[in-house]
Amino acid sequence: MFTRNPLKGMDDVFPSDMRVIKYLTNKLKEISELYTYQEYDTPLLEPIEIYEAKTSSELVNEQSFIVEKKEGERLILRPEITPTLARMVAQKEQELKKPIRWYSIPKCYRYEQPQKGRRREFLQYNIDILGEDTLYAELEVFHIIVDILTNFGATYEQFQIFFNNRRFIDAVCEFILDIPEEKFQTVYDVLDKSDKMEEEEFEAYVREAFQNEFIVQSIYKLRDSDDLDELLKSFNDIPDTFYESQGYKELKNLENLIQNSEIDMYCSFSSGIVRGLDYYTGTVFEVFDTGKENIRAIFGGGRYDDLLSIFSDKQLSGIGFGMGMLMLELFLRTYDLIPEDIEDLDYSDVIYITTINKKVASYVFNLAQRIREQKISCLIDYRFDNLGNQLSKANDLGVNISLIIGPNEMEKNQVTVKNMISEDQKTVSFENLLEEISKMKKELKL
Repeated sequence: MFTRNPLKGMDDVFPSDMRVIKYLTNKLKEISELYTYQEYDTPLLEPIEIYEAKTSSELVNEQSFIVEKKEGERLILRPEITPTLARMVAQKEQELKKPIRWYSIPKCYRYEQPQKGRRREFLQYNIDILGEDTLYAELEVFHIIVDILTNFGATYEQFQIFFNNRRFIDAVCEFILDIPEEKFQTVYDVLDKSDKMEEEEFEAYVREAFQNEFIVQSIYKLRDSDDLDELLKSFNDIPDTFYESQGYKELKNLENLIQNSEIDMYCSFSSGIVRGLDYYTGTVFEVFDTGKENIRAIFGGGRYDDLLSIFSDKQLSGIGFGMGMLMLELFLRTYDLIPEDIEDLDYSDVIYITTINKKVASYVFNLAQRIREQKISCLIDYRFDNLGNQLSKANDLGVNISLIIGPNEMEKNQVTVKNMISEDQKTVSFENLLEEISKMKKELKL
């Protein structure tokens, strides 16, 4: 016997699960389109080279599904979507009006150990604004995040957007810590892994990477700081060139923009946020569940300045994020922000047709088709006997309006319409059925 279970890390999506997904994605689409972002989609398979060039080696070599149908042609099941976005934008870069605002909710694949919030096959909401170089793009993305989560009912006490800037970390490394440029990536790697290790393991990792006590202690400061001014006060003799650096100016200006907006209570500086993917160059951020039961990152993103570099000589900056739908669902369930009945199919607006016997089958199908032509959902009970059982099932489903069809109704070209709440019923002509349904819907406030 074959196993009834799907592959490890992958899930069957039953109708009740699908209703939850639809509920989540419909809200995400609604917010995206309020900000005039347009939906797009991409191929599931891509040449592995564009991911090798645009993401981390760990993602490609350790966490991806690789397909090699013929020798020399290695394809990758998309582990995330930004490199594919770059390819698509490069393809029509001259035609597209800037800034480009796009979003997508594709299935992605990562070969990693399944755990809470992580699967090998997953839906991921992605949104990006491209060709807008000012920090107003960052502010817009932060507003979108706040609108998404608060529209589900979350509060600033339940989530925070922790932000930083990679160019700022570069400036700290260059002007304060005197770290050579070729070691900047090591700083990113250390900070990115800090919350994935036990304290002793992290200390050993830092000391092995930087055999210099000043740098080691500075790494700890960067990991733990949540106040930009206090962080800088902890260093002595910061040169003026640091304060003139692009990274410091961008970070300080973004702080000011946030403080002057209506979302400042949702946003916090954190110098430990760097993000693990290689294409981030400026602002980076992670959104955390800050509740006591479940302090963890929900999703993250950032700015990338050389999006098109492997496809074109054109320079195009962008900022965006990817959010796993499973992590969003877990976050919302933590705070009971998904309606309890969302998994149940709502039959309240469905017209349920019950019958006396099989002789009326043709008449019933013609009747149902006329109802559906008016975009009204309609369900036929095919048991064709025991009217009481049929009406009982309609009640169990939560149906508000049932139709009763027997030989008399068919012979006279009529229909009996039953209000399942009041149990009142009325026989009307076939021609007046839709009018009666409409009238009853208004009475029932459907």
